[in-house]
Amino acid sequence: MKARSVTEPWVISLRTSLTNSVGNSWQVIEQKKGRTALAIQLNDGSMTFKYLGIDWQEANSGKIREAVESIYKLVNSKKLPLEKAVDQVKGTCSTASKTTNRRKQKLLIGAWEGYEFYKVKVSSEITQKTWDNEYRKTFRWLKQVAAVDANDLFIDIGKTYEAGSRSRQVRVQHMAAFLRWATSKASGHLLPADKWTPPLKDSLQKFIGSKPARKQQEHSTPIVAIEDEDLLELVDSLPIDLDMTEKKHRLRDRAMEWDLAIKLAVVYGLRPIEVSFDYLEVKKKGKEEYLFCTYCKKTGSGIIRPRRLRPLHPEWEKKWNLLQRVNRNDALPRMKDDAGEVFKNYLRFNAIWQKLKVELGVVPYSFRHSYSRRGHQVYKLSDSEMSALMGQTVEAHQVTYAQWNLEAMVEIRSNNQ
Repeated sequence: MKARSVTEPWVISLRTSLTNSVGNSWQVIEQKKGRTALAIQLNDGSMTFKYLGIDWQEANSGKIREAVESIYKLVNSKKLPLEKAVDQVKGTCSTASKTTNRRKQKLLIGAWEGYEFYKVKVSSEITQKTWDNEYRKTFRWLKQVAAVDANDLFIDIGKTYEAGSRSRQVRVQHMAAFLRWATSKASGHLLPADKWTPPLKDSLQKFIGSKPARKQQEHSTPIVAIEDEDLLELVDSLPIDLDMTEKKHRLRDRAMEWDLAIKLAVVYGLRPIEVSFDYLEVKKKGKEEYLFCTYCKKTGSGIIRPRRLRPLHPEWEKKWNLLQRVNRNDALPRMKDDAGEVFKNYLRFNAIWQKLKVELGVVPYSFRHSYSRRGHQVYKLSDSEMSALMGQTVEAHQVTYAQWNLEAMVEIRSNNQ
């Protein structure tokens, strides 16, 4: 780790304080992996270094000062050898730190459980199913950290997740919302505001960070749609008509799961994560049956609300018996982790998909992109109509899919001239 500049205000303040209390010969420096070392100049002019077992960061400046002053007192007043003094203080600090960390961890976990009750039961902002699906990883991470305040908590996120990654962004957003609630009147001030008030929303980006330019290019999602004839060829290529040897039986069962998953994504323009019985159900209005998506979450561009799904093209919905297959809970692939990656991992072995990937650069979201282009260019639907069908705000839809609506408008005007 690159050493921090000695001009940082907290470092200057700490060293000045130590000079006043223990003299110029005892000072602290940052050493390996961001740890604190005590540097002592001996009477013969040589230097000795002792590691204190404390992270070199502003939040620990008081702990560092107390440790150095305690060692100094044991050496000069109690006449303990330096090694024994350092070991004694490190042991005391370690025990006290573990006790304090356990106490703070218990406080955090208790507040998090209160937050779950508030979100699911009191405000009903989300369902228990959504909480379990969306917040499980955040809670698992929270149980492993030992933060002493909000700043420490957000720094720990940066230590665990790659800068600019979706996982890091989600953890930061979850923690900020949680701490805003836990330090507010709505929670009964479960956490003290002086230590746990989160950064302002405008400041959160620095904790999320940005991917290096090379990785941004690697992970950017191209807006690539797939032609209808290619979609049909891909669906027909799935191995659902194999002879029933045991091995082929397993391959066929898996292919049947993906046959349903891909057809749902194609016909209704679903996000990969929405291709799940956690979010899909058949509803009835009079004699009419239709598919409904319950996926709901807050995003930076607005709220994704439950919506009725409408097929583009309707004949595909009927031909593929999609309502009946959902109604009887035909098997779907498990989407417990990153649903887009699950799609990608299965399709990488498909020859048609690989051909489209090489020629066009398709991604799992291309099924959704195809739905949007179909709505704009075949059915001449507006941005507001398509955004409602796809479960997103008009603004978010325009950012991603404006090109296809513009192309459709140009085509209409050309035909009218």
